[in-house]
Amino acid sequence: MIVSKSNSSPAFEKIDVTPWVKPKLGQQMSFEVNLVAESRGGMKKVAVVEPNLPSWSAFEINCDEGTALGGRDEAPPPLGYLSAGIAFCLLTHLSAFIRSKGMNITSLKLEQRTKFSTTLVTEAENDGDFRGRCHGVETHVLIKGDHSADDIHALAKESEAACMAMQSIVNATPASTRLYLNGAQI
Repeated sequence: MIVSKSNSSPAFEKIDVTPWVKPKLGQQMSFEVNLVAESRGGMKKVAVVEPNLPSWSAFEINCDEGTALGGRDEAPPPLGYLSAGIAFCLLTHLSAFIRSKGMNITSLKLEQRTKFSTTLVTEAENDGDFRGRCHGVETHVLIKGDHSADDIHALAKESEAACMAMQSIVNATPASTRLYLNGAQI
């Protein structure tokens, strides 16, 4: 199974999960999505992921690469999950705004193309530039319903601004990586 409900929360060694605090009316809701991911040989990976929100469950997610990269092609690749996450998050916000505004939408669909590039570490000759890049996300939101183009444009603009996944790639997002060797930070 590619994705299944986990019987347990992620087992952390270095991360302390921040307890969720219910926001007061008018405040932004802050939360985390925490996970532990590990290699299972070859290109197979598995993660247990869980938001720190009440009533959100932990899920186990399997990931793999295609056979050209040494994988067995048994699960989506990492960038498939990233791309789907962006699309799903935007659809969540579109759906929420449609519901909150009482809009009569008969069909809501999203098509997306995310362009990436990298220099494969398996190539014999390389100039040392191993940087991966995202060259853009092209999103097409296809809506059917009884609303004006102005209403739909406002809906899309609000939804994109509210979408945390989209905003994570549109804006510079702070990131940090800490390395540990045999349990000691290096």
